[in-house]
Amino acid sequence: MTDTTIHQPHPYIGGRDTALRELSRWREGVASSPKTILLTGSSGSGRTRLLTGFLMLCDPESRQRIDVAALDPATVPAPELPAPLVFDASGLTAAQLLWSVTDALGMAATRTEDALRLLAEPADEGLPPVPVVVPDVDRAGVLRALDGAARTAAEVLLPLALSPRVRLLADVPREQARWLVERLPEGRVRVVDLDEEPWADPDGLLLQAEHAVEKPGFAAELARHADGPLTVRLAAWSLRAVPDAGTGVFPRNVGEALDLHAERCGVDELTLRRLLAPLALAGDGATLPFSLWAPLASAVAGRDLSAALASGQQLLMPFFELVDGDEPAARLVHPAVAAELRERFGSVLREVQRRIAHALLATLPAGSDRWSAAAPYVREQLIGHALEGGVLPELLVDPGFLLHAEQVALRAAVEHLAADGAELPAPARTWLRLAPLFTRTEAGPIPRAALLEHALCQDGLPAVEFGLDLPWRTLWAAPLPGVDGVAAAIAPDGTSVLAAHVPGAEPPIALYDVLTGAAVTGDPEQLLRPSDEQREDSPLRLSKGADYVRVWPRDGGHPVATFVSPEPLGGADVTVDGVLLLADARGVSALRLVVPSVESGSGA
Repeated sequence: MTDTTIHQPHPYIGGRDTALRELSRWREGVASSPKTILLTGSSGSGRTRLLTGFLMLCDPESRQRIDVAALDPATVPAPELPAPLVFDASGLTAAQLLWSVTDALGMAATRTEDALRLLAEPADEGLPPVPVVVPDVDRAGVLRALDGAARTAAEVLLPLALSPRVRLLADVPREQARWLVERLPEGRVRVVDLDEEPWADPDGLLLQAEHAVEKPGFAAELARHADGPLTVRLAAWSLRAVPDAGTGVFPRNVGEALDLHAERCGVDELTLRRLLAPLALAGDGATLPFSLWAPLASAVAGRDLSAALASGQQLLMPFFELVDGDEPAARLVHPAVAAELRERFGSVLREVQRRIAHALLATLPAGSDRWSAAAPYVREQLIGHALEGGVLPELLVDPGFLLHAEQVALRAAVEHLAADGAELPAPARTWLRLAPLFTRTEAGPIPRAALLEHALCQDGLPAVEFGLDLPWRTLWAAPLPGVDGVAAAIAPDGTSVLAAHVPGAEPPIALYDVLTGAAVTGDPEQLLRPSDEQREDSPLRLSKGADYVRVWPRDGGHPVATFVSPEPLGGADVTVDGVLLLADARGVSALRLVVPSVESGSGA
């Protein structure tokens, strides 16, 4: 409840004093407050707003903009306390979130197992547990279909809640709150459900309605019927959009707010829902360019909705907001609106997503560079639509899609298909073994294409024309496990060969023609290594690490090529005429470096 007879409500929240008192006690670490608090409630109940307002009271700079003296002192954490660590889960995989937390806690871990072990260890003597806040778990993950909230609860929140080093406050959906409570020791966790007593705040809801609507009687009825702050907000915006329509019916939830607004506008509610569907079916928080809105809405409806969209300002106004950027774009005002729209699709959701995926594919330009020229929305969001629409496997045969699609989301989607037993196309299997490298290094399209070109050759797949200027062209690759060194050499007949050392093999040296990959027979003792003078005359030099090789111009400057391997390299060398020789866990290969001065003089 919110008592405004003595103290003023929080200026950003407008109420929720009972919940604020609980959060303040948690921050101060009082004996009656549990180690972990799970903030939950229905979507649109105001969890994010409450948590944001609470964090404003924890942050010294934000407190200066608030008249703290006018608030209930029990809702305000002690001013000497530092702000807690905050890790927004929105759009992050569980692994990404876990590493963000452990890095901030100063844990020197290189593997997930090490991070979890360090979290479970007692804190250093004399050091209190660190307060950690994790907002927006309902928006965790890179793809909605993969249930990021459940993985985040299991792989991040549970270890944090059990850790003696951490005091946790997390904003979670009810399902995850129940799951965590079942696994945490009794008395160590408290659930603050904003829809349930004592945390519900009907007085605060009335204050919100009175502030949003200038009709006192209407405001009171609206607050009495509405299930939460978002429903009040949508009803108020509906009234502003069409002030002359009737106001005798009050929405109880987001779905009714949508349907009643369509009725007040004199439009079929199904038309409103179809127009908003592209925004609802995009990724969480994604913005939809205006140029794509009409084509996607028309695909959903199966008929042209361009005119309805163009004339639908009053109809759509309460439910979307404009987003500044390179191109005008829109997004829904709240995830609960998206959830309501998606739920109403029911069993036809798969077909709707399939239609949107095909409509996005229709926007691709012609030509071999169609994926590099695709709109950013297509490269980023097509993955989710195609996955839910059941057409992602069809796209995975296209190396251009594998190369230019957003890599973190694509990796999550392909791993999901593989875990479900789907038969992946051969190029996708090759890409998938490189995906951890691509997402870890955040490599751009050209280095991704170069590494994928090499890996496709390793896997015996046809060469692909990516339409990009790559730093090399893989001449050949041969399977040869166990190599711990390679060297460029010259056979007695003048053939340039790759010599690979395999400990324990008989013979221990394997020889290959550098240009063709054909096995070479002969006595390794008869091989000639390039002389120091030849090395000095070569325009290239190497620098090597455990899993990478950089090729530099002899006379300095930037690297002309960088090869990064998903596993440790067994060796690397470069011939005097510019062929990079490599050994990794799969075998040996030769890559013709694309260096103009070298290519023009090699004759190969």
